[in-house]
Amino acid sequence: MPSTDQNATAMNQLSYRFLPTPLLIGIPEVDAQHDDLFRRLVVLKGICLSEGRLPQAEADALLAALAVHYATEEQVAAAIGMDFAGHARAHREMLQMLTKSLNEVVDGRADVFSTLRYIEYWFERHIAQEDVHLGACLAQGGGTAQ
Repeated sequence: MPSTDQNATAMNQLSYRFLPTPLLIGIPEVDAQHDDLFRRLVVLKGICLSEGRLPQAEADALLAALAVHYATEEQVAAAIGMDFAGHARAHREMLQMLTKSLNEVVDGRADVFSTLRYIEYWFERHIAQEDVHLGACLAQGGGTAQ
Protein backbone atom coordinates (compact mmCIF):
# COMPACT_ATOMS: atom_id res chain seq x y z
CA MET A 1 0.00 0.00 0.00
CA PRO A 2 1.45 3.45 -0.94
CA SER A 3 2.47 5.79 1.86
CA THR A 4 0.82 9.16 2.46
CA ASP A 5 3.93 10.86 1.02
CA GLN A 6 3.71 8.74 -2.14
CA ASN A 7 0.02 9.59 -2.48
CA ALA A 8 0.74 13.30 -2.07
CA THR A 9 3.49 13.13 -4.70
CA ALA A 10 1.17 11.31 -7.09
CA MET A 11 -1.57 13.90 -6.51
CA ASN A 12 0.85 16.75 -7.19
CA GLN A 13 1.98 15.12 -10.42
CA LEU A 14 -1.63 14.67 -11.53
CA SER A 15 -2.75 18.09 -10.38
CA TYR A 16 0.12 20.07 -11.88
CA ARG A 17 0.69 18.55 -15.29
CA PHE A 18 2.76 21.38 -16.76
CA LEU A 19 4.50 22.79 -13.67
CA PRO A 20 7.77 21.01 -12.84
CA THR A 21 7.64 19.58 -9.31
CA PRO A 22 10.72 21.56 -8.13
CA LEU A 23 8.75 24.76 -8.87
CA LEU A 24 5.88 23.97 -6.50
CA ILE A 25 5.87 26.64 -3.79
CA GLY A 26 3.23 25.13 -1.52
CA ILE A 27 0.40 27.60 -2.09
CA PRO A 28 -2.24 25.60 -3.99
CA GLU A 29 -3.89 28.58 -5.73
CA VAL A 30 -0.53 30.01 -6.84
CA ASP A 31 0.81 26.60 -7.89
CA ALA A 32 -2.35 26.04 -9.95
CA GLN A 33 -1.91 29.42 -11.63
CA HIS A 34 1.75 28.66 -12.35
CA ASP A 35 0.68 25.36 -13.91
CA ASP A 36 -1.92 27.18 -16.00
CA LEU A 37 0.68 29.67 -17.24
CA PHE A 38 2.96 26.86 -18.36
CA ARG A 39 -0.03 25.14 -20.01
CA ARG A 40 -0.84 28.34 -21.86
CA LEU A 41 2.71 28.46 -23.19
CA VAL A 42 2.42 24.88 -24.47
CA VAL A 43 -0.85 25.78 -26.20
CA LEU A 44 0.68 28.95 -27.66
CA LYS A 45 3.60 26.99 -29.09
CA GLY A 46 1.15 24.60 -30.73
CA ILE A 47 -0.90 27.42 -32.21
CA CYS A 48 2.22 29.13 -33.52
CA LEU A 49 3.49 25.91 -35.10
CA SER A 50 0.18 25.20 -36.82
CA GLU A 51 -0.72 28.76 -37.83
CA GLY A 52 2.76 30.21 -38.25
CA ARG A 53 1.84 33.25 -36.18
CA LEU A 54 0.76 34.36 -32.71
CA PRO A 55 -2.87 35.52 -32.68
CA GLN A 56 -3.47 38.75 -30.74
CA ALA A 57 -6.30 37.15 -28.73
CA GLU A 58 -3.94 34.44 -27.45
CA ALA A 59 -1.26 36.96 -26.51
CA ASP A 60 -3.87 39.06 -24.69
CA ALA A 61 -5.19 35.98 -22.85
CA LEU A 62 -1.70 35.12 -21.60
CA LEU A 63 -1.15 38.68 -20.39
CA ALA A 64 -4.55 38.73 -18.67
CA ALA A 65 -3.82 35.43 -16.90
CA LEU A 66 -0.47 36.78 -15.81
CA ALA A 67 -2.06 39.94 -14.40
CA VAL A 68 -4.57 37.85 -12.42
CA HIS A 69 -1.73 35.68 -11.15
CA TYR A 70 0.30 38.67 -10.01
CA ALA A 71 -2.74 40.07 -8.19
CA THR A 72 -3.22 36.72 -6.44
CA GLU A 73 0.37 36.68 -5.22
CA GLU A 74 0.07 40.25 -4.00
CA GLN A 75 -3.17 39.41 -2.13
CA VAL A 76 -1.53 36.40 -0.46
CA ALA A 77 1.42 38.56 0.60
CA ALA A 78 -0.86 41.31 1.93
CA ALA A 79 -2.92 38.78 3.90
CA ILE A 80 0.14 37.71 5.88
CA GLY A 81 1.60 41.20 6.21
CA MET A 82 4.56 40.50 3.94
CA ASP A 83 6.68 43.30 2.50
CA PHE A 84 6.14 42.56 -1.18
CA ALA A 85 7.08 45.90 -2.77
CA GLY A 86 10.16 44.66 -4.63
CA HIS A 87 8.42 41.53 -5.83
CA ALA A 88 5.40 43.53 -6.99
CA ARG A 89 7.71 45.93 -8.86
CA ALA A 90 9.28 42.94 -10.66
CA HIS A 91 5.76 41.83 -11.62
CA ARG A 92 4.87 45.24 -13.09
CA GLU A 93 8.15 45.51 -15.01
CA MET A 94 7.79 42.01 -16.43
CA LEU A 95 4.17 42.56 -17.44
CA GLN A 96 5.19 45.75 -19.30
CA MET A 97 8.08 43.98 -21.01
CA LEU A 98 5.98 40.94 -21.98
CA THR A 99 3.22 43.18 -23.34
CA LYS A 100 5.76 44.97 -25.53
CA SER A 101 7.43 41.71 -26.63
CA LEU A 102 4.20 39.90 -27.46
CA ASN A 103 2.89 42.91 -29.38
CA GLU A 104 6.12 42.90 -31.41
CA VAL A 105 5.56 39.22 -32.20
CA VAL A 106 1.95 39.80 -33.23
CA ASP A 107 3.10 42.69 -35.44
CA GLY A 108 5.76 40.47 -37.04
CA ARG A 109 8.70 42.46 -35.59
CA ALA A 110 10.01 39.66 -33.33
CA ASP A 111 10.42 35.89 -33.50
CA VAL A 112 7.60 34.11 -31.72
CA PHE A 113 9.58 31.08 -30.62
CA SER A 114 12.45 33.10 -29.18
CA THR A 115 9.94 35.21 -27.29
CA LEU A 116 8.02 32.19 -25.95
CA ARG A 117 11.28 30.50 -24.88
CA TYR A 118 12.25 33.66 -23.02
CA ILE A 119 8.85 33.87 -21.30
CA GLU A 120 9.10 30.24 -20.21
CA TYR A 121 12.63 30.78 -18.92
CA TRP A 122 11.54 33.92 -17.06
CA PHE A 123 8.59 32.09 -15.45
CA GLU A 124 10.90 29.32 -14.21
CA ARG A 125 13.53 31.73 -12.93
CA HIS A 126 10.99 33.99 -11.26
CA ILE A 127 9.28 31.11 -9.47
CA ALA A 128 12.56 29.48 -8.39
CA GLN A 129 14.24 32.68 -7.24
CA GLU A 130 11.37 34.83 -6.00
CA ASP A 131 8.06 33.03 -5.57
CA VAL A 132 9.58 30.33 -3.36
CA HIS A 133 10.10 33.09 -0.77
CA LEU A 134 6.35 33.77 -0.78
CA GLY A 135 5.64 30.11 -0.09
CA ALA A 136 8.28 29.96 2.65
CA CYS A 137 6.98 33.13 4.31
CA LEU A 138 3.41 31.84 4.23
CA ALA A 139 4.55 28.55 5.80
CA GLN A 140 6.31 30.53 8.53
CA GLY A 141 3.40 32.90 9.09
CA GLY A 142 4.59 36.11 7.42
CA GLY A 143 7.70 38.20 7.04
CA THR A 144 9.54 39.83 4.21
CA ALA A 145 10.10 38.90 0.60
CA GLN A 146 12.49 40.13 -2.02
